Amino acid sequence: MFHTQQKAFTLLELILVVIILGIVASISSSVIVQVYESYIVQKATHNAALKTELAINQLANRLTYRIDKSLIARNPANNFFVAAKDVTLAESNSHTILEWIGYDNDGFSTQGSSTSATLPAWSGFIDLNPSTFAGGLISTGSDFALENTIIANLGGRAAIYLGPITYTAGSTVDINCLYANGNNACMFPVNLVGQTMGILGGDVTAGSMNLTEFYRLARSAYAVVSEKNPALPLGPNGGGLLIATDNTSEVWDLRLYYNYAPWNNEAYNSANTSSSILLRNVSVFRFKAEAGNSIRLKMCVLERISDTEKISLCKEKAVIR
Repeated sequence: MFHTQQKAFTLLELILVVIILGIVASISSSVIVQVYESYIVQKATHNAALKTELAINQLANRLTYRIDKSLIARNPANNFFVAAKDVTLAESNSHTILEWIGYDNDGFSTQGSSTSATLPAWSGFIDLNPSTFAGGLISTGSDFALENTIIANLGGRAAIYLGPITYTAGSTVDINCLYANGNNACMFPVNLVGQTMGILGGDVTAGSMNLTEFYRLARSAYAVVSEKNPALPLGPNGGGLLIATDNTSEVWDLRLYYNYAPWNNEAYNSANTSSSILLRNVSVFRFKAEAGNSIRLKMCVLERISDTEKISLCKEKAVIR
């Protein structure tokens, strides 16, 4: 009787195969874990970068259309403010609110569709002939009917800025007059009719203000405030929120306030002021204004990866005018 011999794996070969497969599996699982962790970090970094970029660009765009010399840094504890360019190193830790008065760029760059379609809503120029002051200021080349529509749609109240202004006594008005709480030292509420601006609360003919040829028409002030979210617990130092269970990281909401008029005795925290969240989970918001009318902004956010892990990402931007 003949027996055919069949080839097969020996026990030793099977053991070697199992060992090799185990090594390959351990390497593969480690690679997969590293790839997944890398993906999670990259996704968190991308999300943080995108949100921060959008927020800082939105803020920079609004700051571009600010009235000269209206940029201030305010202390939320006592409401005191100084010109943003004059903030000292010590004040940078206390004067954390950035505030300014914006001029109406929508009206300045918009043309109507009526018979005056070639005219902007406001031209920025005043007829300096004193004989025309009795009925108000004449702004040749303006379509104030369109401007009134824009202001009504955007919820603002118009005021004219004629800076730099000097009183009849010759004293120069400083930045305080822009936020004079209804005293209208620099910002004069106006009634817009035709091409005439009737001044409310200011006597043009009596020489209570020194006119300049070019003006700005404002409808709102703006403030950027770092504040806690009342729905979440406070951080360990009493300010901000806890972003992770380690209780070591504090973050805030960065909120933009708008549609308020300091010339009507309104403040950023008045009852009827509008606001919206610019950015959440903000760990740093800094600004530095220069004498040359430029300002640098810095925002940092924390993005959670897990309950105990997070990443920090910062963006800086300069607004030059």
